[in-house]
Amino acid sequence: MKNISFILLLLAAAALSGCTGSNLPGGNAPLQMQKIEHPSQNLDGEIVGTPTFYPPDVRAGETVTANLVVANTGTETIENESVQIKVKVDSLQDTLANLYLKTMSDEKKTRTLDPIDFNTEIAPGTNKPISAVFHTIAEMEGRSLAGTYDITITLSVNGEKVESLVLPITLNSGTPREFTPTPTPSPSPTPTPTPTPVPTVTATPTPTPTPTPTPVVVATPTGKIVYDRVMESKFGLQALKINAGDEVLWDNMDDTTYTIVEMSHKMDNITLRDSERATYIFNTTGNYSFGLYYDNMRGAAPSIQNISVIFNATNTS
Repeated sequence: MKNISFILLLLAAAALSGCTGSNLPGGNAPLQMQKIEHPSQNLDGEIVGTPTFYPPDVRAGETVTANLVVANTGTETIENESVQIKVKVDSLQDTLANLYLKTMSDEKKTRTLDPIDFNTEIAPGTNKPISAVFHTIAEMEGRSLAGTYDITITLSVNGEKVESLVLPITLNSGTPREFTPTPTPSPSPTPTPTPTPVPTVTATPTPTPTPTPTPVVVATPTGKIVYDRVMESKFGLQALKINAGDEVLWDNMDDTTYTIVEMSHKMDNITLRDSERATYIFNTTGNYSFGLYYDNMRGAAPSIQNISVIFNATNTS
């Protein structure tokens, strides 16, 4: 047990990458937000909704992408952002480590991590997503790091603290998974035919055919349209599985203009104006996660839609 304090120090670093707003441990307090007074009257910002993490059911030892959206609610342009993380260990699944944890003070169970800096320019009245990739630790000194935590996230813009929120999270146990695209199989090249000899002094050689190229993950449009409607600030379908080259059509049934944001910046934002439609052809395979944003969200979490684009062997470019 003498190494438990060292383990908890590393737990603090691991906990950030295991955060998820959709996997709150039972018994923890709900999300808490607090505005922070600061000198500049024209400068203000806030975290829109609840930060999202992929995968949402993160296990200790996995690599995680953290996504959050920062809104400029002031009249001065935000030129840089900083996120300060403070992690408090709430409970551990390892019985012996959890028993020792109960003897520690709140100060010893809490660690403050180095700030994470961003240089994203955000104009007044707009918001932009920021994201970072983290790697969690599965165990230390033979003790599992799975457990529950309270994370305090403090947002600073242009060097001034403006808001903080407390988020209870769970770091799950289990074998770590690797989230990689399914490789495209390579076909065998076409064999070279044997030239047929002719009764002449010099035979005319038969040209060797070019082997069939390996399929790529970029496809031409299939002409197929997958329909989804947006209504009451939500996607109609939370998950879609389509072929590369298919087109997704979002139909806005509301009188609100939405911005569809790919959370990992794989593509530009899509503007979905009130009572209009927007489309996008997914020519490249992969997994896409979209957030639905609009003005005056007032701290609400965005609706999320996950689209899986798979390889279509009959439609490569």
